[in-house]
Amino acid sequence: MVAQQQPQNNIGTDLIYIAEIIDHLVSVPVFSGSSLAKRPVVLDLYAAARSKFGRPLSYDAYERLSRSVDKAGQGSSIIITTGFVVPPWIEAETDGPVGAATLARSLNLAWDAVPIIVTEPSCASKMRSLIEFSGFRVRDYSKAARAPRRAVVEGFTLEASKAKSEANKLISKTSPCAVISIEKASPNSKGVFHSGVGVDVSPISAKVDALIDAAREVGIPTIGIGDAGNEVGMGCIEESVRDLLPTGKECGCPCHGGVASSVSTESLIVTGTSNWGASALEALISFHLKSPELLHDGPMEEYLIRKSAELGFINPASGLAEAGVDAIPAEVHGSLVNILNFVVRSRYVPSYYLKKYVEYTKDKEKLARLVREIGEEEEEESSGASH
Repeated sequence: MVAQQQPQNNIGTDLIYIAEIIDHLVSVPVFSGSSLAKRPVVLDLYAAARSKFGRPLSYDAYERLSRSVDKAGQGSSIIITTGFVVPPWIEAETDGPVGAATLARSLNLAWDAVPIIVTEPSCASKMRSLIEFSGFRVRDYSKAARAPRRAVVEGFTLEASKAKSEANKLISKTSPCAVISIEKASPNSKGVFHSGVGVDVSPISAKVDALIDAAREVGIPTIGIGDAGNEVGMGCIEESVRDLLPTGKECGCPCHGGVASSVSTESLIVTGTSNWGASALEALISFHLKSPELLHDGPMEEYLIRKSAELGFINPASGLAEAGVDAIPAEVHGSLVNILNFVVRSRYVPSYYLKKYVEYTKDKEKLARLVREIGEEEEEESSGASH
């Protein structure tokens, strides 16, 4: 078991600094965020969220999450909602489930948390398999809560009339200390769920907005992760989404309400693809607990993306069950995760070379004298060679 080094929640400037770097990395606009947008909008969406929260988005989410875990104690449950069924393919995409699997792993390793993955009933079987590919066993809640390295996968209702009751039952049964939503379809102000291009996806979307509402009613922290504006949590910046996305105000479906999410969460992480938001949280967990194994690596990222395709999750850009997320190949996602690993490790495990460099440069007077001497010698050598 990973050594439990609990943060004392005097979360300081080092973590804010690392969060700044991580935010920049995971908000890289490799993918536009909308197939209708003429230019990438993720940086504008990030700026809107950053203005609202006033600090790095990954830091805000981690700080709230870690405080809640500290209060609830080791072994508490954490709900992660994910799964976006995309038309015209009518299959769930790879963005979200992969991030849910890696974040579930990190939460369990760090805090013995019981990850409860909530998704569409049609995605539940695939999600169980993906979680097991990440190294965990999937069991029912009563068994998962008694032993580590276990997770739970629950299908959630597609019927709005049943959603509140189902949400309250799940909250009551599992007593989560947080609810995290990764790439999850959200209703707009008229209660209609949309894809990014404005298609009404209400009939095929789990009504997890009721789960967010139920959590907030009893004071459970909620975190949203999204990349386009129509996901749970993006209600925090609803007006910005309406202004920035071509379909933000006018979706083109009979509701004419636009795709902008109306569901707010207490924290929001805006990223280039939503899986990266999960990686950002993992990176801060790893950094703060000084345990590099809490952040999965690039090879695992690529492996899980390929396995998700084998299970039938699709790349929404092509509709194919292929090893990519949001039109970005698996190896690119793996490279980004590798960069996150390097950034985190290099901050708390200084290299031998860096230590020696600091040692060599402490005596600046001696170093300046050496520079002058070497410079004079090289000038003499250069003059001799020219003759």
